[in-house]
Amino acid sequence: MLESYITEPGKLVRMTTMARAMLEEARSTPCDAAGCERLRRIHDRVITELRGVISDELHEELQTLAVRFDQDSPTPSEVRVAQAELVGWLEGLMAGMVVTANTEATTDQAPTDTPASPEETEAPGLYL
Repeated sequence: MLESYITEPGKLVRMTTMARAMLEEARSTPCDAAGCERLRRIHDRVITELRGVISDELHEELQTLAVRFDQDSPTPSEVRVAQAELVGWLEGLMAGMVVTANTEATTDQAPTDTPASPEETEAPGLYL
């Protein structure tokens, strides 16, 4: 089921890690106009690249949440907020993937309702 939502999990993990690192960088250093523009372009590119990794349903969700900058040169706070929003959505998606994978693994390991054969229920070596 997970495959129907995420086509390339490895790429999604790399993009999430990169987006998180960009957010930390944007928070820790002052951002001049050129830096803000670079971060905006990377932010937009990550959203575009996600299109090839996630399902149409998830992409529509991302499009409704993702910030699209109205101006060519966003302010440093606009870039940080947009990046934080993207990272939050990606981390939520990653958490959902983990829950789904664990649920699928648990379901695959669930015991069946078929009764065990007598040979499987008897203890070995007991003859009485």
